[in-house]
Amino acid sequence: MTETEFLDQAAKVWDAIERRADAWSQDDDTEIESGRHGPVLELEFPSGRKLVLNLQPPMQQIWLASPRGAFHFGWREGAWVDTRSGSDFWKVFMEQASLEAGRQLADTD
Repeated sequence: MTETEFLDQAAKVWDAIERRADAWSQDDDTEIESGRHGPVLELEFPSGRKLVLNLQPPMQQIWLASPRGAFHFGWREGAWVDTRSGSDFWKVFMEQASLEAGRQLADTD
């Protein structure tokens, strides 16, 4: 994957996460703030806890940091996959976001 392809795929993930955060906030008035700062995307939950996602272009990875751990995802066969467990990015992301929200969040995208 070229760097341009990596950045295009990562931008799709960032956009989808922001859409989800907006939908979750509208669904039940639980404000989940999202903000981009260069290659970093932060989600802040009502508890004040955060999920932080960061692009790592040299390694072509997306990193997810949560209060419960850190995960690194690489692009394999058309999907972002955890480099340690082999889990799908969206599965891990939804689990971590739901834990921080204190409820099961709907996969709205």
